[in-house]
This record gives sequence, C-alpha cells and structure tokens, in this order.
Amino acid sequence: MGDPGSILSLMKEDEREAFRLLFAGYYDPLLLYCHRILGDPVAAEDVVQECFISLWRGKRLAGFVGDLDKFLFRVAKNRALVYLRDKRRADHSRDSYLQEQPPGEEEYRDNTDALYLAINRLPEKCRKIFLMACLDDKTYQQVADELHLSVNTVKSQMKYALKFLRENLDASLFLTILMYLTPGAFSRNAGRG
Repeated sequence: MGDPGSILSLMKEDEREAFRLLFAGYYDPLLLYCHRILGDPVAAEDVVQECFISLWRGKRLAGFVGDLDKFLFRVAKNRALVYLRDKRRADHSRDSYLQEQPPGEEEYRDNTDALYLAINRLPEKCRKIFLMACLDDKTYQQVADELHLSVNTVKSQMKYALKFLRENLDASLFLTILMYLTPGAFSRNAGRG
C-alpha cells in the first residue's frame, strides 16, 4: 500500500496522480478483503471497483483528514455488506417466486431464456440501460449519471425497451417474468416523469 499521508497531500496538488497511486496501492488489499467477506472473486472485484468509482466521482478524498487505511476498508466493507444484503433480497424474491409457481421448472427456464433472447435483440444502448435499471436495481437517475446521459434519454430508452419486449413476448410471460426481475424498479422510478 502507498503512503496514506503522501497520497492525501498529493490530492491537493494533482488529484489524478494521487488517485492513480491510491488505486495502485489499495486495489489488491481491498480486493482480498472483499473476497474474504463475499466469498466470490467476481463480486469482490465489482465491489472494489464501485468503491473507487464512488470515491472518484464523489470527490470524497479532496478534503479528507483521518486514517485513510481505516476509511478505505470501511467503505469497502460497507459496500460488500450492501452487496450481500441485495443478493439475499434477490435470492429471497426468486425463491418466493419459484414457490408460488406450479411445479414447472422447465417452463420457467424456457420463459427466462425467451426473455433474455428478447432482451439481447434490443439495441446495445437500450439493452444496457434496461439491464442497469431492471437487473442492477438502479434508478433512472443513477443510470443516467453512470452513462453520462440525461434522465429523459434513460426514460425514452426504457419506454422503447418495454414496448419492444411487450410486442415480442407472450403477454403473461412479459408481465410475470418482468415483474419477477424488477421488484420495485418501476416503483422506484415512478413519479419521475
């Protein structure tokens, strides 16, 4: 790990270089730490990358005073715990859905495959927005911020995606599978235009 004091000092002079040193010095230790919490190397990598993105975008280190090591590991731990909470919720929603359905795992798998095939036929930008809003459980504002788009563009792309899926899927499949994949996605974004 780099010298926390020199990294924080450099933040005032050359933010990009300081952040580069921060990333180089802390990425691997944070990755190992998150992997220990999550038990999943891919999830750990995602969480650590989200930590750095959040720190960079939020300019949270610009005037930071304190123990940088403790702060970074606390940020990583909190993000990892949020990931575990969200995963548990998603697993619980999926399990509840499967218990409510008549025994037809093959039909469920076929329906899911049909949905993903339809989603994959969406234009790339539209598909990315749809997946971020629905599967990643992000608000339209979060999607817009991450992709550097306006909220109206996100809304338009979501409207197009939903229309396309409605037209290309059986009505019951569209409603059942979409609501299963997006618990709360529409309620989070309701009233926003």
